[in-house]
Amino acid sequence: MGHALLHYRFHERNKMKIVMAFDVDSHKEVGTKTPDGIPIYGISQIKEKIKDADIKTAILTVPSVKAQEVANILVDAGIKGIMSFSPVHLHLPKEIVVQYVDLTSELQTLLYFMKKEHD
Repeated sequence: MGHALLHYRFHERNKMKIVMAFDVDSHKEVGTKTPDGIPIYGISQIKEKIKDADIKTAILTVPSVKAQEVANILVDAGIKGIMSFSPVHLHLPKEIVVQYVDLTSELQTLLYFMKKEHD
């Protein structure tokens, strides 16, 4: 999911832009850049890089078992809003805004409307 989002051209439709990405420190892409020039850092660098860039919003695309841990790190780094694709509820301070994206629900909605069109 994270890989797909990195290749989505947000900036062509509005002024949003992904400026950096993170992955497991041992992942082969850490230390490289995407074709669009977005740097990929190791997860151990989250706090440092987010604070240095004064980033306030994050997109969370990690496995469920890591979602809370990574969300806590993001908040400690200064993140104020998280779009989470992980299917777990995050327990964060009330001032942190979280938008949950449930792909299963979105797919069910799509299938419902497709069926409705053909009935």
